[in-house]
Amino acid sequence: METTDKPIVSGEITNTCTCQAFDPETFEILTDDYGDPVPSDECFGCWDDALNMFSEDIAHLWEVYGHDRWVVTGIQLWNREVGGHFEARNVADLVRGMTVNSAWSMKYHVYADRVEYSLSHHDALGSASVLRPLDDDTCWS
Repeated sequence: METTDKPIVSGEITNTCTCQAFDPETFEILTDDYGDPVPSDECFGCWDDALNMFSEDIAHLWEVYGHDRWVVTGIQLWNREVGGHFEARNVADLVRGMTVNSAWSMKYHVYADRVEYSLSHHDALGSASVLRPLDDDTCWS
């Protein structure tokens, strides 16, 4: 597939629910006595919805490359950058391989041959991470 410098689609995903209640007159976010946002009563499946949207955004990568092997680079931790190869049989596995085991948010740009993303979490305010399908010529070890 030809590499392009123009993103096909961009988006944002987080593993914490962002559904919040709003004042119907002012459209301001409602807060509790501690100043935290009040969850919306109509909020169901935020995580499932986010995974579905991300899955649609990257569907062409699964279709074109036709396998479940991926490589990620540039995940920023508090003291180093990490990456590696992993297998993902579904979008939840893919996101797990792209992120860290804590609360996070990810802004991403999907290209014809990769996903470039910035991952923010408790150890880093962002990163210059890249996800690519692992090609058949790369050693899987």
